[in-house]
Amino acid sequence: MQFTIERDQLLKPLQLLNGVVEKRQTLPILGNLFLSVKEKKLILTGTDLEVELSGEVALDNDYVDGEVTVPARKLFDICRSLPEGSAIKAKMENHKLILTAANGRFSLSTLPATEFPKTKDAANGVEAKIEVAQLKQMIERTQFAMAHQDVRYYLNGSLWEIEKNRLASIATDGHRLALCKIPAKADALENSAKVIVPRKAILEIVRIISEAGKTIKFVISANHIQVCSESFVLTSKLIDGRFPDYQNVIPRDVQSQLSIERDVLKPVLARVAILSNEKYRGVRLILEENQLKVMANNPEHEEAEETIEVDYSAARIEIGLNVTYLLDILNTMPSGKVLFIFSGAEKSVLIEHENDEVDALNVVMPMRL
Repeated sequence: MQFTIERDQLLKPLQLLNGVVEKRQTLPILGNLFLSVKEKKLILTGTDLEVELSGEVALDNDYVDGEVTVPARKLFDICRSLPEGSAIKAKMENHKLILTAANGRFSLSTLPATEFPKTKDAANGVEAKIEVAQLKQMIERTQFAMAHQDVRYYLNGSLWEIEKNRLASIATDGHRLALCKIPAKADALENSAKVIVPRKAILEIVRIISEAGKTIKFVISANHIQVCSESFVLTSKLIDGRFPDYQNVIPRDVQSQLSIERDVLKPVLARVAILSNEKYRGVRLILEENQLKVMANNPEHEEAEETIEVDYSAARIEIGLNVTYLLDILNTMPSGKVLFIFSGAEKSVLIEHENDEVDALNVVMPMRL
């Protein structure tokens, strides 16, 4: 195997692929990238057995077909450390990959390409095309609510529901829920498809779509999801589990509601949060005639209190909420008025943007303070 490539052409795919490769792998081959040269292209693949990412770069005429695996991090670090505009020449010699560039020579150990595990394609699945900007927005509006290393493994990801003209993403960690729907064009779809996409795959999709064009294609099969851009293909196993019935979590019994400017509420919450309990992050919201009081305290007997004038005339309500959850929601929303819908002091709060570009909502469970 042999190829010559510009350093800047190789750096971007290496950077993305290193996000997939596990830092602490049980199998040495999982710390390597699979390199394949064929049909005037260099194809690079990384995997952790759950998520696989492949990227390709066009080559000039100076190449010889072949395939091998090399240490992912070392190849990236060498490439990153070279001067901009450097030409890298790679060649196999005595089971080593020799890189020459910028008056330097680097010899990398290799493992046979035949040992590299390949993920199955998402064959015979539902295929859909989505506007990249809308997909990015859908993920950003829901990913913060995914659980992280929860024993309820089906919460460590996002539920994707696809119908003929719609894709919805739902995420929850059991204490909060985020839902966002966007338009989608799906082919060969008779019934709605519901799959749980793992957390790591969601984060990697965000990374690859930042390099994509206007639209992106994905295929969902029984066990895998595959996302395809112009230069990258991400294939991930799906989480096999039953996602909670999120419709039952969304409050329906409206007792009162508050409309408030996002850019007014957000800094108040941020200031009061400074003196909240560092572990539980609870704040108390007290709504009375034309005013909202936000309060917090901590075990060191420190307190914070701030009052905002608001347009509110319903019954008094006092409720405890996690301030981190509230700030996470507000950070994903554009400027404008945010609507808080209350069903009672001990019931979940529904939070929506009044003039949202997308169909999105958030639910936060109350806390006892």
